[in-house]
Amino acid sequence: MNVHSDVAILLASLQQEMISNSFWTCRIVSAEALMSQQPFCVDTMNFSEWLQFVFIPRMQSLLDAQKELPKMVKGQGIEPMASEYFNNKLGATGVLNLIRQLDEVMQD
Repeated sequence: MNVHSDVAILLASLQQEMISNSFWTCRIVSAEALMSQQPFCVDTMNFSEWLQFVFIPRMQSLLDAQKELPKMVKGQGIEPMASEYFNNKLGATGVLNLIRQLDEVMQD
């Protein structure tokens, strides 16, 4: 398998895992929230919302267009922020495992 197909599978699994464990919201974030200039939009949404409304759609857009995916530097992907946010949250183990796998697949 190539990186694009691996990432596509992991993104779909991540979305399903978030839905299954109630980390996926039915509400829509505002356009203003999406315009945040802060890393992970920390000033306008929580990390789970950032995954849902920013990370997953942007990655899916890159996959759909067959564009180059961003490279993660080992230890500097999204896993550290995910671990901080999901720390001690019930049902988060699967989400964290999938995020770790995404970081690994996309490492430089």
